[in-house]
Amino acid sequence: MSEPIIKTVFIGLDNSGKTSILYTLEGKFAQIANIKPTIRFTRTDFNILGLPIKIWDMGGQEQYRIEYLSKEKFFIGTDLLFYVIDVQDTNRFTESVEYFLNILEVFEKINPDQYPHIEILLHKSDPYIKDLPDLKKKVQTLKGLFSELVKFVDLTFHETSVYDFESLSRAFVKGTLKVLPKGEIIQEVLKEFMQKTESSAIMLLDDNVLVIAESYIDSQSKNVCHICGPYFVNMLEKLSKYELFVPDTIEVEMQGWLFFKHINYLKTHFYLVFFTKVHENFHKINDLLPAFTKDLFNLIKYIL
Repeated sequence: MSEPIIKTVFIGLDNSGKTSILYTLEGKFAQIANIKPTIRFTRTDFNILGLPIKIWDMGGQEQYRIEYLSKEKFFIGTDLLFYVIDVQDTNRFTESVEYFLNILEVFEKINPDQYPHIEILLHKSDPYIKDLPDLKKKVQTLKGLFSELVKFVDLTFHETSVYDFESLSRAFVKGTLKVLPKGEIIQEVLKEFMQKTESSAIMLLDDNVLVIAESYIDSQSKNVCHICGPYFVNMLEKLSKYELFVPDTIEVEMQGWLFFKHINYLKTHFYLVFFTKVHENFHKINDLLPAFTKDLFNLIKYIL
């Protein structure tokens, strides 16, 4: 498959954080400090599950917004739209919502019976202020504005921050899986395997360290996988880069037992992370893993 089949658009007002989101998802953290305003738009390639995606980063300055709204060609063929709002900039809430409504009008002209999947990123919900009453009030204000003015399109809200990679990963992957037929079934497959093996948590990551799917029985087990999983992925990627021995599995004892498995499918790297509080469950995981990975790859093939 040589051509991207999913058109994903990141759009919003200037200074809402669109480009920094994409740099974070791509692991280009060093470039975030030097970001300049996007001129018109940029297009980059990405992939999830080995599926190529074309991402459009639309500049948010006023002259570009006027241009986009006057030319349907920018939005034709959009499968997934991430609308980004700076949740800390209350002075521009009304302006941002109005711009979003104008974008919906363009989609209505293109095809009134079919809108793209839309994810609203309430961005700059940074970890150190996320739980403060003031920010919670801003989040509720924004959700209220959208709910009041947008009645005919399903919207999903995500609180995101470049200082919380998990928040961006979760929003990006969940949005993308909605576009894929039966994409969300992967979540159910992982949950079923977790129950069969009596594990406490299971996670599937790709080589971009994106969490493709996960299931867990409690927050502690989830946190173990979320903290350790990405470190193992980065470690194995570096070992491979320097042509050093790359272990197929890793087992770690830590208030339970962590099991990390590297698997390949169509030249794409995937990583399974299991956490169990009972060591004997490792035998179940090892016994059932070959059949599980086969079923998982068949599902991915079906989705794509």
